[in-house]
Amino acid sequence: MTDAQILMGIMQNDNRAWQYVCRNMKAGFISIIVGIPSYGVAVKPYVEDIFQEACMTLMRKVKSGQVAVSREGGLFSYLVQIGKLTAFNVARKRGSVICKTIEVAVLEDCQELAQEGLEVSEKQQAQDEFLDRVFDSIPDDCRMLLKKFYWDHKPMDEITSMLGLRNADTAKTKKNRCMNKFKEIAKMLLENEEFAEDAVRAAVERAALRELLEDERVMMEQTGIEKAALDVKDEDDEK
Repeated sequence: MTDAQILMGIMQNDNRAWQYVCRNMKAGFISIIVGIPSYGVAVKPYVEDIFQEACMTLMRKVKSGQVAVSREGGLFSYLVQIGKLTAFNVARKRGSVICKTIEVAVLEDCQELAQEGLEVSEKQQAQDEFLDRVFDSIPDDCRMLLKKFYWDHKPMDEITSMLGLRNADTAKTKKNRCMNKFKEIAKMLLENEEFAEDAVRAAVERAALRELLEDERVMMEQTGIEKAALDVKDEDDEK
């Protein structure tokens, strides 16, 4: 897939685009992040979370129209840049001894990345994490219905059939019930009713992406792809 095709796929919640990112970019991403001289070793145990968070940020940036790549392969570079800043923040929050000896050049590099708008504000991250927990706490059938509607873009008549509901009106009623409490919490948190449904949609998309990334992680672990990427860095460290 080209960068343009991947970006379009991310916009449309196309699982194939994210599968491509995982299967063709993740190993290189891991190798670069754990190979960062100043804090790569410190964040190595958290590299899976770093990749997931980088993907979440990438999706957020793409859907808000903030990503434009000028050359083929630029999307991977952009994802890695997000990963570097994410890894730096992880190392800093962990209070690692290594973090206290990071070179000035690395700090300047991370500050430059932040200025480019790659980071996510702490307030935004806290809101997202709260809404993610709310979504995870609603009944399984509600989560499935909302994922089919917001992530897969399925019409209500198709959702009716897939979930074994009586008719489309029943599906719509159920969707409304599933949404009401969630939207109420979102409105209270955001203090802005206008963006409540957008916040719910974003939470559903993050949940669907996390699930997809976990499925891909298991697949890659079983095939040895991800382990191979880490093993290569281990061999480099020993030289």
